[in-house]
Amino acid sequence: MKRLFYYFILILALIVMAAFAIANKQWIAEGVALSYDPSAPGAEASTLHLPMFLILFGVLVIGMLIGGITVWLKQSRFRRAARIAQVEAERHRNELDRLRSQTAPAAESRDSHAILPSSVPF
Repeated sequence: MKRLFYYFILILALIVMAAFAIANKQWIAEGVALSYDPSAPGAEASTLHLPMFLILFGVLVIGMLIGGITVWLKQSRFRRAARIAQVEAERHRNELDRLRSQTAPAAESRDSHAILPSSVPF
């Protein structure tokens, strides 16, 4: 049910984004003037004329990248702890296998020399 809700929201967001892109698809004449020089905002050399949907989609992609990198960096301690725990678990498994292999021959020799009581009919 949770996955169905996720896909519903995703499809709804895609429909809204597509409608926004179609409504704002005018290029140079009616596009947004994006200036990257604060000292001369009207200078043609430092101004990009882009449709609004390209600017917003670009900002969305940049925001997703920054958020993803931030989350990845914040989770580094948990990934490190998981790696350490995995190495420690493997070391314990190897030690357990070594101890089992050492005790197995002793248990077999003890069982082979066991004396059964005479009351047990075999």
